[in-house]
Amino acid sequence: HKRPMIKILSALTPTTPSSSSSSSASKTTMIGSDSLMSGETLNELKKILTKDLTHLFDDVGIDANLYDENVEFTDPLSKYTNFRGYDFNIKMLKNVFRPKYKMWSIEKTGDFELTTRWTMKMYLPSFPFVWNPELTFTGRSIMTLDSKAPHRCVKHVDTWDSIENQEYLSPEAVAEVLKQIFNFAKTPEGLKTPEYKTLRRYRDFEIREYERFMVAETTTTSEKSSGSAKMFDDEAGKAFSRLAGYIFGKNDKEKKMDMTTPVFSSKSQQMQFVVEENSASIVPIDRSVSLKERQSFIVAVASFPGIANETVVNETELNLREAMKREERKDTLKLKPKVGEEFVELAQYNDPFTNPLVRRNEVLIALENSSIDFQII
Repeated sequence: HKRPMIKILSALTPTTPSSSSSSSASKTTMIGSDSLMSGETLNELKKILTKDLTHLFDDVGIDANLYDENVEFTDPLSKYTNFRGYDFNIKMLKNVFRPKYKMWSIEKTGDFELTTRWTMKMYLPSFPFVWNPELTFTGRSIMTLDSKAPHRCVKHVDTWDSIENQEYLSPEAVAEVLKQIFNFAKTPEGLKTPEYKTLRRYRDFEIREYERFMVAETTTTSEKSSGSAKMFDDEAGKAFSRLAGYIFGKNDKEKKMDMTTPVFSSKSQQMQFVVEENSASIVPIDRSVSLKERQSFIVAVASFPGIANETVVNETELNLREAMKREERKDTLKLKPKVGEEFVELAQYNDPFTNPLVRRNEVLIALENSSIDFQII
């Protein structure tokens, strides 16, 4: 009775390069002529694999000649013992789940071993998944190569950052996939929202790099402070009204702008609306509203559904800080939270009439880390 669910979960697993397309079988790629994977041969291998992986889910496909016919592939939800086993899976992922794959880095990690770091996103079909869940995985691919030129891949092991037990069909892996599938939080459709890249996805939070975007900003005039990224309701209402007034016509051009999401608020008692890039020339009439360009920044993010009251927001921030420390103990990466109330924010994506069960709320803590820190193998 468990087999149908196992098949579904296996179909959802983020199979990476070794799960290739058979359409690439006609390609020929020779990697070096010497038996030592170093120097020019190593650089050539890394260059070829990096280029090849850009075709993982497009019509070109990856080069079957880079992999041994009996290559072994394992990740937390999939296991194959030959190259043919990958073909069906890669086609299914491409055609059904519209995956997006980004390789961040590739390095030599053993005498005949290369390791890549990557992010994979998959988009489940609207039927039967009417809530349109998105699945995100980040992790490593450890590729063991034949010691003889042309150094084809003979073994490929994927690991996920979000779990500790990387064994095939581990309960932790199954639970991670199910948790993402049955995440009912909704981002309102048709509204502009800032673009970001997911650099790491851990069990309880993720690391994002946001691209530059414009905001309209206002600060509470009250001397009272909630001490939380969640403002007092009365102050939040006033701040929201001032910002809404700006985008609905209280500006020097009397221009009405489209609504956006999310609404940001911070411990420093500032609230921000995301606005279009061309809004810099549209001056607010209310002097308590200003326009600001937020440069690219990196944050640790914890998501939660329901009503974002002060208690829940504060607990989420505390849990996020504890989770960051826990991941540091398991990894060599040092997470560096910025100090200051302005660096702790609440992002609320939905209007007050949205069912609390499907609301998307997030606590963000800004980091001093650079994106390169998260590309390290």
